[in-house]
Amino acid sequence: MSDIAAKFAEAEITPKIIPNAPQQKFHLTWDGIQVEPGQTLQVRNLKNAPRWALPGADPESTYTVIMIDPDNLSRKNPSVAEWLHWLVCNIPASNIIDGINGGQHQMAYGSPAPGPRTDLHRYVILIWEHQGRRISVPKPSSRAKFNVKQFMEKNKLGDPIAGNFFYAQHEG
Repeated sequence: MSDIAAKFAEAEITPKIIPNAPQQKFHLTWDGIQVEPGQTLQVRNLKNAPRWALPGADPESTYTVIMIDPDNLSRKNPSVAEWLHWLVCNIPASNIIDGINGGQHQMAYGSPAPGPRTDLHRYVILIWEHQGRRISVPKPSSRAKFNVKQFMEKNKLGDPIAGNFFYAQHEG
């Protein structure tokens, strides 16, 4: 089991949220902080969308990025999970290679804002490669009750090629 797979399993992201862990780490930087899987971040550093990098991205491919909170309202009571924080489809490889936040923003970046007394939330960011094809994704009507597994199946995406996750909690 790779290091990233072990981290995803330890955090109960696999197999509950996605069946299989990504093969590599999705390099994400928020407010100058390079995120390591399982790191705890301060909400104040998450106001703007992260910068990303994916070494070895195929220059001919197209990509999709999703960020969710599977712990909304809380991990004990995930009544509106999975909360969709960000959905960007059909990102050109050049944007992935250059770290440019391009593609079709079907759900604009929504910064994490865990509620008081809801303990730590997991925030999961995944990227899929869909070689030689674009996917047609309508804009979700709500951020609440998104389902990554269903999204993967509906769009025939297979396992994410890279991913990352962090923890954050309410700062009161």
